[in-house]
Amino acid sequence: MKKVINGSITFLLLSMLVACTDEKDDYARIHSNLLPSEGHTYSLQAVGKEITFDLLEENNITNVGPIRNEASYKSMNEQYPKLELQKEPAFIVFDENGLVLKTYDYKEMIDFLQNPED
Repeated sequence: MKKVINGSITFLLLSMLVACTDEKDDYARIHSNLLPSEGHTYSLQAVGKEITFDLLEENNITNVGPIRNEASYKSMNEQYPKLELQKEPAFIVFDENGLVLKTYDYKEMIDFLQNPED
């Protein structure tokens, strides 16, 4: 009987632990510098094409901060191998929980940031 009670308590504790974990992905837990700054919805990593706040504002995008530009996908892969980038340009978007978009298409990145609910 004691084994059953101990097993039940262990199961209950493990269930509670799993239920309490948040939805953040590995990027959010390990590389918090990739996440958006306070008050912004997204952060953007641009590889092989420089993106500026002015460029985003021209496209009516104001929900991004910070923007980080990297010249080479190879150097990005060295820093963040899990991204597994294949070419340039590449655009990686993060929210407070982690990676939400990885694309090689500039227009897809712009569309996503203009219409994040779609």
